[in-house]
Amino acid sequence: MTRGTVTLYIAASLDGFVATADGGVEWLEEYASDGENGADGNFEAFFADVDCLVMGSRTYEQLLSFDGWPYGERPTFVVTSRDLPLATAHVELVAGNLRELVDGLEERYDRIWLVGGAALAQSFLREGLVDEIRLTVVPVLLGGGIRLFDDDGTEHTLETLECTSFESGLVELRYDASRCTPSV
Repeated sequence: MTRGTVTLYIAASLDGFVATADGGVEWLEEYASDGENGADGNFEAFFADVDCLVMGSRTYEQLLSFDGWPYGERPTFVVTSRDLPLATAHVELVAGNLRELVDGLEERYDRIWLVGGAALAQSFLREGLVDEIRLTVVPVLLGGGIRLFDDDGTEHTLETLECTSFESGLVELRYDASRCTPSV
């Protein structure tokens, strides 16, 4: 039986931040999908193949503030210990062991998108639960904020699969992270 693939697909500023210190992502609006010229990189093609989503509670709460749920009927699993409102019947709140969560999802879904945020992405990486990283580098220097990768002193070796640049200025980096275990 084939197992699903967990992909961290996320955007970060050139200096490595996914949000401002207060969690703001307004700096990404210029690069939101307009359906033309790859303004959003390869996101549309990526999302078309996604079977389910996993995200942290802060990312989820930010999405709740938008007009309408952006992910349609795709099953979405929010990692949280808090009782949060459900955006749709397709959203499920989950808590507990991340490895058990991923094992269960991989049995049911082929393409699992780890949406973020940074804290959840860091936890998945520390536990070796990410198969692929697709990082869209946005040509913005935030100068501070919420860092995508923590400074825990752990080295991870990745294999570069692809690098694509777009007219919008975005650069998408794709890495095999299946061997992303702490180096000794």
